[in-house]
Amino acid sequence: MSNPLVSIVICCHNRRDYLEQTMESVFAQTYAPVEIIVMDDGSTDGTSELMAGYGNRIRYARQESQGIAAARTNASRMASGEFIAYQDDDDLMPADRITNLYNALCQYPSAVFATGDYALIDKEGKLTGSRWMPGSLEDKGDPVLMEDGQSAVLWPKVPAVPHTTLFRRRLGEQIGWFDLDFKYACSDADFLARLGQLGPIVYLREIVSYYRRGHTAIWSDDARTSCSRIQLWQKHLRLIGTSKPALQKRLQERLRIILVALAAHRRRSDLGDPQYEVWFQKGISMLDAQERVKFHFQSSIKGPVRDLVKKAVRR
Repeated sequence: MSNPLVSIVICCHNRRDYLEQTMESVFAQTYAPVEIIVMDDGSTDGTSELMAGYGNRIRYARQESQGIAAARTNASRMASGEFIAYQDDDDLMPADRITNLYNALCQYPSAVFATGDYALIDKEGKLTGSRWMPGSLEDKGDPVLMEDGQSAVLWPKVPAVPHTTLFRRRLGEQIGWFDLDFKYACSDADFLARLGQLGPIVYLREIVSYYRRGHTAIWSDDARTSCSRIQLWQKHLRLIGTSKPALQKRLQERLRIILVALAAHRRRSDLGDPQYEVWFQKGISMLDAQERVKFHFQSSIKGPVRDLVKKAVRR
């Protein structure tokens, strides 16, 4: 019996220097059959010329810059595979990534998606020796089924990011793909958390992705990233209601920590975009009574005192 078709979806934007290495890692996959879909989100760095060189080995499409949520959604709707694996334009795939994730889904057919660990690489693509899961890069373990997929993503108990996952295309269609209201970041965490609402996930405790750190990215904007996380937790606090008290408490704690960091940023400089202030105030309004007390103590007393002490030490 032949394997089902897997669609490998790569969304790119002005990363030609990294993309060629990424593509080679995709072509080196041991799993077959695959189709490779590349969605170019308005690149202006010669990406289209690079893609033309691959001929019919890929399906290439280009759109005017709409952001990663729209790019992944549009590319996914082009896919014809039973399964989808996302690949970021600057990261690398181990050759056995698809094979190992597919085998994990075969072992646990009730799982809505499979995910694995990632190892960190530097700008040159060299391993740094670090991974998401504590331990050495060689550490492995049997796949683990996590019954509450949503909690596993949002807690977080697994490194559920697009470049470590494999899922059934029909489930992505079922939940409506990516939420375009996420303009900057966290559309991927929201997507995987909503997939996790549908059932358990299987976590493969070995490296399935090489994640590049150290280049300019959206995550370099702390205020923007913080606001995206507030947006994420607001949405999922609303979705879970009171059905998962442990997760609700965890998200409240994470929300408070982000708001304290954003308050510190706000003390030192203007937040800039007025929307940042809107999300800051929304986040405060979402805190329960206990977390709000902690927030006001940390942001109005503890934080300013720490700032004064630092200033005094520098003098």
